[in-house]
Amino acid sequence: MELLEYQAKQLFEQVGIPTLPSQIIADPRELKQLQIPYPIVLKSQVRAGGRGKAGGIKRVQNTIDAIAAARNIFNLAIAGQYPDVLLAEAHYERKQEIFLAVVLDYELQRPVLLGSAHGGMEIDQLLANLHQVVIKDFFSPFQARHLLNKMGIRGALVPALSDIIKKMYDLLLTKDLELVEINPLGINQAGELMALDGKVTVHDTALRKHPEIALFYEHQNQLSFTPEAAPLSWHHDVQGGTVGIVCYGVGAAALIWDMLHDLKGHPACCWLLGPRAQGRVFSPYDLDEQIETILEQLAALPQIKVILLNLVAEAEINQRILATLTAHFPQLAIAPDADPDPELPELPQQIIVRCLPSLDPAIAPGCHWEEDLEAAVKQAIALSKPET
Repeated sequence: MELLEYQAKQLFEQVGIPTLPSQIIADPRELKQLQIPYPIVLKSQVRAGGRGKAGGIKRVQNTIDAIAAARNIFNLAIAGQYPDVLLAEAHYERKQEIFLAVVLDYELQRPVLLGSAHGGMEIDQLLANLHQVVIKDFFSPFQARHLLNKMGIRGALVPALSDIIKKMYDLLLTKDLELVEINPLGINQAGELMALDGKVTVHDTALRKHPEIALFYEHQNQLSFTPEAAPLSWHHDVQGGTVGIVCYGVGAAALIWDMLHDLKGHPACCWLLGPRAQGRVFSPYDLDEQIETILEQLAALPQIKVILLNLVAEAEINQRILATLTAHFPQLAIAPDADPDPELPELPQQIIVRCLPSLDPAIAPGCHWEEDLEAAVKQAIALSKPET
Protein backbone atom coordinates (compact mmCIF):
# COMPACT_ATOMS: atom_id res chain seq x y z
CA MET A 1 0.00 0.00 0.00
CA GLU A 2 1.43 3.36 -1.06
CA LEU A 3 0.26 6.46 0.77
CA LEU A 4 -0.59 9.70 -0.96
CA GLU A 5 1.78 12.62 -0.52
CA TYR A 6 -0.32 14.44 2.07
CA GLN A 7 -0.64 11.25 4.11
CA ALA A 8 3.12 10.64 3.98
CA LYS A 9 3.70 14.19 5.20
CA GLN A 10 1.36 13.65 8.13
CA LEU A 11 3.67 10.81 9.22
CA PHE A 12 6.70 13.07 8.67
CA GLU A 13 5.18 15.68 10.97
CA GLN A 14 4.67 13.07 13.69
CA VAL A 15 8.42 12.38 13.88
CA GLY A 16 9.57 15.98 13.43
CA ILE A 17 10.58 16.01 9.76
CA PRO A 18 9.91 19.59 8.58
CA THR A 19 7.01 20.10 6.17
CA LEU A 20 5.32 23.20 4.74
CA PRO A 21 1.99 24.70 5.83
CA SER A 22 -0.67 22.97 3.74
CA GLN A 23 -4.38 22.37 3.30
CA ILE A 24 -6.37 19.52 1.72
CA ILE A 25 -8.70 20.66 -1.07
CA ALA A 26 -11.62 18.39 -2.00
CA ASP A 27 -13.43 21.01 -4.12
CA PRO A 28 -12.00 24.05 -5.99
CA ARG A 29 -14.47 26.29 -4.14
CA GLU A 30 -12.69 25.52 -0.87
CA LEU A 31 -9.82 27.69 -2.08
CA LYS A 32 -11.97 30.72 -1.24
CA GLN A 33 -11.35 29.84 2.43
CA LEU A 34 -7.66 29.08 2.01
CA GLN A 35 -5.67 29.59 5.22
CA ILE A 36 -2.25 29.73 3.52
CA PRO A 37 -0.85 32.99 2.07
CA TYR A 38 -0.11 33.15 -1.66
CA PRO A 39 1.84 32.13 -3.65
CA ILE A 40 0.91 28.48 -3.20
CA VAL A 41 1.49 25.23 -5.06
CA LEU A 42 -1.45 22.96 -5.97
CA LYS A 43 -0.51 19.29 -6.23
CA SER A 44 -2.57 16.39 -7.57
CA GLN A 45 -2.84 13.63 -4.97
CA VAL A 46 -2.33 10.49 -7.04
CA ARG A 47 0.26 7.75 -6.68
CA ALA A 48 1.57 8.00 -10.22
CA GLY A 49 5.01 9.51 -10.75
CA GLY A 50 5.76 12.41 -13.05
CA ARG A 51 3.01 14.66 -11.70
CA GLY A 52 4.95 17.83 -12.40
CA LYS A 53 5.76 17.04 -16.02
CA ALA A 54 2.17 15.86 -16.60
CA GLY A 55 0.71 19.17 -15.39
CA GLY A 56 -0.47 17.93 -12.01
CA ILE A 57 1.50 20.52 -10.03
CA LYS A 58 0.81 24.24 -10.48
CA ARG A 59 2.12 27.36 -8.74
CA VAL A 60 -0.51 30.10 -8.43
CA GLN A 61 -0.53 33.68 -7.13
CA ASN A 62 -4.18 34.37 -6.28
CA THR A 63 -7.59 32.82 -5.63
CA ILE A 64 -8.93 33.20 -9.18
CA ASP A 65 -5.92 31.46 -10.70
CA ALA A 66 -5.99 28.82 -7.95
CA ILE A 67 -9.63 27.86 -8.60
CA ALA A 68 -9.01 27.63 -12.36
CA ALA A 69 -5.87 25.53 -11.85
CA ALA A 70 -7.61 23.26 -9.33
CA ARG A 71 -10.44 22.54 -11.77
CA ASN A 72 -7.92 21.58 -14.43
CA ILE A 73 -5.97 19.32 -12.08
CA PHE A 74 -9.10 17.56 -10.78
CA ASN A 75 -9.96 16.69 -14.40
CA LEU A 76 -6.43 15.63 -15.32
CA ALA A 77 -5.71 11.89 -15.39
CA ILE A 78 -2.09 11.02 -14.62
CA ALA A 79 -1.29 7.45 -15.64
CA GLY A 80 -5.06 6.84 -15.60
CA GLN A 81 -5.51 8.18 -12.06
CA TYR A 82 -7.78 11.10 -11.14
CA PRO A 83 -7.26 12.85 -7.79
CA ASP A 84 -9.95 12.86 -5.13
CA VAL A 85 -8.16 15.70 -3.36
CA LEU A 86 -5.43 18.25 -4.03
CA LEU A 87 -2.73 19.44 -1.65
CA ALA A 88 -2.46 23.23 -1.42
CA GLU A 89 0.98 24.02 -0.03
CA ALA A 90 3.02 27.14 0.68
CA HIS A 91 5.65 27.92 -1.97
CA TYR A 92 9.26 27.32 -0.89
CA GLU A 93 12.27 29.00 -2.48
CA ARG A 94 15.14 26.54 -2.51
CA LYS A 95 18.65 26.69 -3.88
CA GLN A 96 19.23 22.91 -3.86
CA GLU A 97 17.20 19.70 -3.99
CA ILE A 98 18.44 16.36 -2.73
CA PHE A 99 17.00 12.84 -2.58
CA LEU A 100 16.87 10.73 0.59
CA ALA A 101 15.24 7.35 1.19
CA VAL A 102 15.24 4.42 3.58
CA VAL A 103 14.08 1.18 2.00
CA LEU A 104 13.67 -2.39 3.20
CA ASP A 105 15.75 -4.50 0.80
CA TYR A 106 14.22 -7.99 0.74
CA GLU A 107 17.15 -9.50 -1.16
CA LEU A 108 19.68 -8.24 1.39
CA GLN A 109 17.16 -8.63 4.24
CA ARG A 110 18.38 -5.31 5.56
CA PRO A 111 17.28 -1.66 5.62
CA VAL A 112 19.24 0.46 3.16
CA LEU A 113 19.90 4.21 3.24
CA LEU A 114 19.78 5.88 -0.19
CA GLY A 115 20.80 9.40 -1.13
CA SER A 116 21.59 11.63 -4.10
CA ALA A 117 22.79 15.23 -4.13
CA HIS A 118 20.67 15.70 -7.27
CA GLY A 119 17.00 15.31 -6.26
CA GLY A 120 13.83 16.38 -8.03
CA MET A 121 12.24 15.41 -11.33
CA GLU A 122 15.40 14.64 -13.35
CA ILE A 123 15.44 10.94 -12.56
CA ASP A 124 18.38 10.05 -14.83
CA GLN A 125 20.64 12.53 -13.04
CA LEU A 126 19.35 11.36 -9.67
CA LEU A 127 20.09 7.70 -10.41
CA ALA A 128 23.52 8.50 -11.86
CA ASN A 129 24.49 10.06 -8.53
CA LEU A 130 22.70 7.63 -6.20
CA HIS A 131 24.62 6.25 -3.20
CA GLN A 132 23.69 3.68 -0.58
CA VAL A 133 24.65 2.47 2.88
CA VAL A 134 23.41 -0.92 4.10
CA ILE A 135 22.35 -1.12 7.77
CA LYS A 136 23.85 -4.45 8.81
CA ASP A 137 23.00 -4.59 12.52
CA PHE A 138 21.53 -1.39 13.92
CA PHE A 139 21.35 2.24 12.88
CA SER A 140 23.95 4.73 14.10
CA PRO A 141 24.54 8.43 13.28
CA PHE A 142 27.83 7.40 11.69
CA GLN A 143 25.95 5.55 8.93
CA ALA A 144 23.92 8.68 8.13
CA ARG A 145 27.12 10.76 8.00
CA HIS A 146 28.76 8.09 5.85
CA LEU A 147 25.91 8.34 3.32
CA LEU A 148 26.14 12.15 3.27
CA ASN A 149 29.90 11.97 2.76
CA LYS A 150 29.41 9.66 -0.24
CA MET A 151 26.88 12.20 -1.59
CA GLY A 152 29.52 14.95 -1.29
CA ILE A 153 27.67 16.85 1.45
CA ARG A 154 29.83 18.28 4.22
CA GLY A 155 29.86 21.14 6.68
CA ALA A 156 26.94 22.76 8.48
CA LEU A 157 24.23 20.72 6.72
CA VAL A 158 25.48 17.36 8.01
CA PRO A 159 23.97 17.40 11.55
CA ALA A 160 20.50 18.48 10.36
CA LEU A 161 20.49 16.01 7.46
CA SER A 162 21.72 13.19 9.72
CA ASP A 163 18.84 13.92 12.08
CA ILE A 164 16.31 13.69 9.23
CA ILE A 165 17.80 10.38 8.04
CA LYS A 166 17.52 9.00 11.59
CA LYS A 167 13.87 10.09 11.79
CA MET A 168 13.16 8.42 8.44
CA TYR A 169 14.77 5.20 9.67
CA ASP A 170 12.82 5.29 12.95
CA LEU A 171 9.59 5.83 11.00
CA LEU A 172 10.34 2.81 8.78
CA LEU A 173 10.85 0.55 11.80
CA THR A 174 8.11 1.77 14.13
CA LYS A 175 5.36 1.79 11.48
CA ASP A 176 6.42 -1.43 9.66
CA LEU A 177 7.04 0.39 6.39
CA GLU A 178 8.80 -0.78 3.25
CA LEU A 179 9.89 2.64 1.98
CA VAL A 180 10.26 6.18 3.32
CA GLU A 181 11.34 8.63 0.63
CA ILE A 182 11.79 12.40 0.47
CA ASN A 183 12.25 13.75 -3.04
CA PRO A 184 13.02 16.50 -3.11
CA LEU A 185 14.32 17.61 0.24
CA GLY A 186 14.67 21.35 -0.34
CA ILE A 187 17.51 23.48 1.05
CA ASN A 188 16.98 27.24 1.03
CA GLN A 189 19.50 30.09 1.07
CA ALA A 190 19.63 30.05 4.88
CA GLY A 191 20.44 26.33 4.93
CA GLU A 192 16.99 25.34 6.22
CA LEU A 193 15.61 21.94 5.21
CA MET A 194 12.09 21.11 4.04
CA ALA A 195 10.46 17.87 2.85
CA LEU A 196 8.83 19.11 -0.37
CA ASP A 197 7.49 15.73 -1.48
CA GLY A 198 7.25 12.36 0.18
CA LYS A 199 6.51 8.75 -0.55
CA VAL A 200 5.69 6.06 1.99
CA THR A 201 4.95 2.40 1.25
CA VAL A 202 3.30 0.30 3.96
CA HIS A 203 3.57 -3.48 4.16
CA ASP A 204 -0.01 -4.69 3.73
CA THR A 205 0.23 -7.24 6.54
CA ALA A 206 1.16 -4.44 8.98
CA LEU A 207 -2.11 -2.54 8.56
CA ARG A 208 -3.81 -4.32 11.46
CA LYS A 209 -0.93 -3.38 13.77
CA HIS A 210 -1.26 0.31 12.95
CA PRO A 211 -4.91 1.42 12.85
CA GLU A 212 -3.88 5.04 12.30
CA ILE A 213 -2.35 4.01 8.96
CA ALA A 214 -5.27 1.73 8.12
CA LEU A 215 -7.47 4.82 8.45
CA PHE A 216 -5.48 6.44 5.63
CA TYR A 217 -6.48 3.47 3.49
CA GLU A 218 -10.12 3.76 4.51
CA HIS A 219 -10.30 7.48 3.78
CA GLN A 220 -8.95 7.11 0.25
CA ASN A 221 -11.71 7.81 -2.31
CA GLN A 222 -13.93 9.18 0.47
CA LEU A 223 -12.91 12.79 1.05
CA SER A 224 -14.91 14.08 -1.92
CA PHE A 225 -17.94 11.97 -1.06
CA THR A 226 -21.30 13.52 -1.87
CA PRO A 227 -24.72 11.86 -1.50
CA GLU A 228 -25.35 12.16 -5.24
CA ALA A 229 -23.34 9.25 -6.57
CA ALA A 230 -24.35 5.82 -7.78
CA PRO A 231 -23.03 2.70 -6.07
CA LEU A 232 -20.55 0.41 -7.75
CA SER A 233 -20.43 -3.34 -7.27
CA TRP A 234 -16.84 -4.51 -6.81
CA HIS A 235 -15.72 -8.16 -6.73
CA HIS A 236 -19.34 -9.17 -7.20
CA ASP A 237 -20.72 -12.63 -6.46
CA VAL A 238 -17.56 -14.54 -5.58
CA GLN A 239 -18.41 -18.24 -5.39
CA GLY A 240 -18.54 -19.50 -1.81
CA GLY A 241 -18.53 -16.02 -0.29
CA THR A 242 -20.75 -15.40 2.73
CA VAL A 243 -20.00 -11.76 3.68
CA GLY A 244 -21.21 -8.72 1.77
CA ILE A 245 -19.35 -5.42 2.29
CA VAL A 246 -20.78 -1.90 1.97
CA CYS A 247 -18.30 1.00 2.27
CA TYR A 248 -17.39 4.33 0.71
CA GLY A 249 -14.08 3.89 -1.10
CA VAL A 250 -11.92 1.43 -3.03
CA GLY A 251 -9.21 1.71 -0.35
CA ALA A 252 -11.60 0.63 2.40
CA ALA A 253 -13.00 -2.13 0.20
CA ALA A 254 -9.55 -3.59 -0.51
CA LEU A 255 -8.56 -3.37 3.15
CA ILE A 256 -11.69 -5.15 4.43
CA TRP A 257 -11.49 -7.73 1.63
CA ASP A 258 -7.89 -8.57 2.57
CA MET A 259 -8.68 -8.66 6.29
CA LEU A 260 -11.50 -11.13 5.69
CA HIS A 261 -9.16 -13.38 3.71
CA ASP A 262 -6.35 -13.08 6.29
CA LEU A 263 -8.74 -14.07 9.10
CA LYS A 264 -10.13 -17.04 7.11
CA GLY A 265 -13.39 -15.35 6.18
CA HIS A 266 -15.18 -15.53 2.83
CA PRO A 267 -16.09 -12.19 1.21
CA ALA A 268 -18.71 -12.44 -1.52
CA CYS A 269 -19.10 -8.92 -2.91
CA CYS A 270 -18.57 -5.29 -2.08
CA TRP A 271 -20.77 -2.29 -2.84
CA LEU A 272 -19.01 1.07 -3.02
CA LEU A 273 -20.47 4.49 -2.35
CA GLY A 274 -18.87 7.69 -3.63
CA PRO A 275 -18.50 9.82 -6.73
CA ARG A 276 -15.22 8.27 -7.84
CA ALA A 277 -14.17 4.65 -7.81
CA GLN A 278 -11.48 3.12 -10.00
CA GLY A 279 -11.17 6.41 -11.91
CA ARG A 280 -14.86 6.61 -12.87
CA VAL A 281 -17.30 9.41 -12.17
CA PHE A 282 -20.89 8.31 -11.68
CA SER A 283 -24.14 9.93 -12.70
CA PRO A 284 -26.37 11.61 -10.07
CA TYR A 285 -28.15 9.14 -7.81
CA ASP A 286 -29.93 9.76 -4.53
CA LEU A 287 -28.17 8.37 -1.45
CA ASP A 288 -31.35 6.81 -0.02
CA GLU A 289 -31.99 5.05 -3.31
CA GLN A 290 -28.38 3.83 -3.35
CA ILE A 291 -28.84 2.08 -0.02
CA GLU A 292 -32.20 0.65 -1.08
CA THR A 293 -30.63 -0.72 -4.27
CA ILE A 294 -27.69 -2.24 -2.40
CA LEU A 295 -29.89 -3.94 0.21
CA GLU A 296 -32.18 -5.36 -2.47
CA GLN A 297 -29.21 -6.70 -4.44
CA LEU A 298 -27.66 -8.28 -1.34
CA ALA A 299 -30.98 -9.80 -0.22
CA ALA A 300 -31.17 -11.50 -3.62
CA LEU A 301 -27.92 -13.38 -2.89
CA PRO A 302 -28.94 -16.19 -0.50
CA GLN A 303 -25.36 -17.32 0.12
CA ILE A 304 -24.60 -14.02 1.88
CA LYS A 305 -25.21 -14.44 5.61
CA VAL A 306 -23.76 -11.15 6.89
CA ILE A 307 -23.58 -7.55 5.64
CA LEU A 308 -20.64 -5.55 7.01
CA LEU A 309 -21.49 -1.86 6.79
CA ASN A 310 -18.30 0.23 7.22
CA LEU A 311 -19.20 3.92 7.51
CA VAL A 312 -16.33 6.42 7.72
CA ALA A 313 -17.76 9.82 6.80
CA GLU A 314 -19.53 12.81 8.30
CA ALA A 315 -21.92 11.91 11.12
CA GLU A 316 -24.86 13.44 9.23
CA ILE A 317 -24.27 11.18 6.22
CA ASN A 318 -23.88 8.10 8.40
CA GLN A 319 -27.10 8.91 10.28
CA ARG A 320 -28.92 9.25 6.97
CA ILE A 321 -27.68 5.86 5.81
CA LEU A 322 -28.75 4.19 9.05
CA ALA A 323 -32.17 5.85 8.90
CA THR A 324 -32.63 4.40 5.41
CA LEU A 325 -31.42 1.03 6.69
CA THR A 326 -34.01 0.88 9.48
CA ALA A 327 -36.74 2.11 7.12
CA HIS A 328 -35.89 -0.74 4.73
CA PHE A 329 -35.59 -3.29 7.54
CA PRO A 330 -37.93 -2.20 10.40
CA GLN A 331 -36.72 -5.27 12.30
CA LEU A 332 -33.46 -3.39 12.98
CA ALA A 333 -35.30 -0.79 15.06
CA ILE A 334 -36.28 -3.51 17.55
CA ALA A 335 -33.84 -4.32 20.35
CA PRO A 336 -32.66 -7.97 20.45
CA ASP A 337 -34.19 -8.53 23.92
CA ALA A 338 -37.59 -7.11 22.90
CA ASP A 339 -40.52 -9.18 21.65
CA PRO A 340 -40.35 -9.52 17.85
CA ASP A 341 -43.11 -8.12 15.68
CA PRO A 342 -44.95 -11.17 14.26
CA GLU A 343 -45.89 -9.20 11.15
CA LEU A 344 -42.26 -8.56 10.21
CA PRO A 345 -40.38 -11.26 8.26
CA GLU A 346 -37.04 -12.60 9.42
CA LEU A 347 -34.01 -10.56 8.34
CA PRO A 348 -32.37 -12.02 5.21
CA GLN A 349 -28.91 -11.27 6.65
CA GLN A 350 -27.27 -10.27 9.90
CA ILE A 351 -25.97 -6.68 9.74
CA ILE A 352 -22.80 -5.39 11.39
CA VAL A 353 -22.23 -1.64 11.64
CA ARG A 354 -18.83 -0.06 12.14
CA CYS A 355 -19.11 3.72 12.23
CA LEU A 356 -16.63 6.64 12.45
CA PRO A 357 -17.37 9.00 14.05
CA SER A 358 -19.21 6.79 16.52
CA LEU A 359 -23.00 6.96 16.66
CA ASP A 360 -25.47 5.78 19.29
CA PRO A 361 -26.30 2.09 18.64
CA ALA A 362 -29.87 2.89 19.70
CA ILE A 363 -30.33 4.24 16.15
CA ALA A 364 -30.47 0.62 14.96
CA PRO A 365 -30.43 -1.70 17.98
CA GLY A 366 -31.08 -4.75 15.82
CA CYS A 367 -27.63 -4.41 14.22
CA HIS A 368 -24.37 -5.70 15.64
CA TRP A 369 -22.20 -2.67 16.46
CA GLU A 370 -18.39 -2.61 16.55
CA GLU A 371 -16.05 0.39 16.90
CA ASP A 372 -12.88 -1.42 15.81
CA LEU A 373 -12.59 -2.57 12.18
CA GLU A 374 -10.79 -5.82 12.99
CA ALA A 375 -13.43 -6.64 15.62
CA ALA A 376 -16.15 -5.98 13.03
CA VAL A 377 -14.45 -8.32 10.54
CA LYS A 378 -14.08 -11.06 13.16
CA GLN A 379 -17.74 -10.65 14.12
CA ALA A 380 -18.75 -10.94 10.46
CA ILE A 381 -16.78 -14.17 10.12
CA ALA A 382 -18.29 -15.62 13.30
CA LEU A 383 -21.85 -14.78 12.27
CA SER A 384 -21.37 -16.11 8.74
CA LYS A 385 -20.41 -19.60 9.91
CA PRO A 386 -23.18 -22.21 9.71
CA GLU A 387 -24.92 -23.00 12.98
CA THR A 388 -23.97 -26.30 14.58
